[in-house]
Amino acid sequence: MPEVVDVDSHVYEPAALWDDYVPAADRERVRRAFSSRIDADGAVVTTLNGEPARNLNRTRLIRQAIWRPGMTIDDVGDLDPEVAHPINPGASDPAARVADMDALGIDRAVVYPTLINEYLPQIADRDAAAVLCRAYNDWVWDFSEATGGRLHPVAVVPLQDPAAALDELARAHGKGFRAALFRPAFFWLEDPSSGIGAQMLQMMAQMQSGLAVDTTTLPVFVEDRPFRPLFERCTELGMVVCVHPSTNVTGPDAISHGGFAERVSQRIGVSHSIVEPIAYMQDADLFVTTVFFHGLFEDLPELRVAIAHSGTTWVPLALEKCETYLWLGGGGGAPVCLEPEEVWDRHPVLTSFDSWERPVGRMVKRIGDKAAWGSRYPHHDTGTPAEARSMLEGFGVDASTVDRLLGGYASQIFGLPVRA
Repeated sequence: MPEVVDVDSHVYEPAALWDDYVPAADRERVRRAFSSRIDADGAVVTTLNGEPARNLNRTRLIRQAIWRPGMTIDDVGDLDPEVAHPINPGASDPAARVADMDALGIDRAVVYPTLINEYLPQIADRDAAAVLCRAYNDWVWDFSEATGGRLHPVAVVPLQDPAAALDELARAHGKGFRAALFRPAFFWLEDPSSGIGAQMLQMMAQMQSGLAVDTTTLPVFVEDRPFRPLFERCTELGMVVCVHPSTNVTGPDAISHGGFAERVSQRIGVSHSIVEPIAYMQDADLFVTTVFFHGLFEDLPELRVAIAHSGTTWVPLALEKCETYLWLGGGGGAPVCLEPEEVWDRHPVLTSFDSWERPVGRMVKRIGDKAAWGSRYPHHDTGTPAEARSMLEGFGVDASTVDRLLGGYASQIFGLPVRA
């Protein structure tokens, strides 16, 4: 049977990242900029820009690292959210990770960060962010190497400093990384001396009072012009641009969609987070929309892109809406194609789909050519390759297409060696 490749798995960054991989001379500065640990009582303690930070979860349940092979939806639902449950060791221990992959029937997996993906856009100290990215890349490389080549880590780069990001991109490529992470979010490229939160409040007050806003201090979306050299360099190096959203439940609205949805849900009394069915798709759609309006795929036709943790079902609607508004308003002055579906179809791009995403089975002829399966491991909503295969076969998808969706296309995009 062809290899199964998981294009959307995660680690949960351990204390060793800060204790062992950040150089001693930088350790205090980096910990002030951003650090997270689980204390003796199982509570998450997070520091951001020198202050206690909002955690990813409203409860004591660390949903991003709670799932283990064999758990069902009911098992997850039965967990008491007010009790600190131990996280899955496979989130940071390579031997445990390999055991879980064997239990699930996964041959290879692409690995993303969890905490750094969420908090990186909020780190105000750009030098500390660069040190943290280097430390994470060194840690996750060692973690992945200990699995005998079964894990393929995605490098992180300090996007609030594009020049430093270029340096780290080159260093990561030299280590052997095949991909780099580009969260579809807004990043402050100017060092906010008063802090990101204070800067946002000042900007909102200016807008409400009718004053002109200084756009030079506004955050910049990850696909915009200042980041173009990074995409060009990824193309030259043959690295995959991995677009992976985060919930943004910890950050201001100006970073990405989830912050606003979370704030609304709290105001109306919802006791749990509601952003997961909203933010991932919205952020991925925003990235794709900017790609078509700015011509990224047309300018860099060899740039390989993997969009993860957002599903695949939203893609046809995104393409349709982009075409509609490109025809109505043009590309904002940019000489771009008015047929985004044609650009999409000929580009080396991948979107991950989930085990339960039934529209992929229903519309496989429409969206299956660009889709690849991802588990979300060890998130609470992890799916298995057996579930994905059963779903696809239930819709009559032929065996060769199932094999392509569960590994063949992912191996092609990421350039992974496959078993003969």
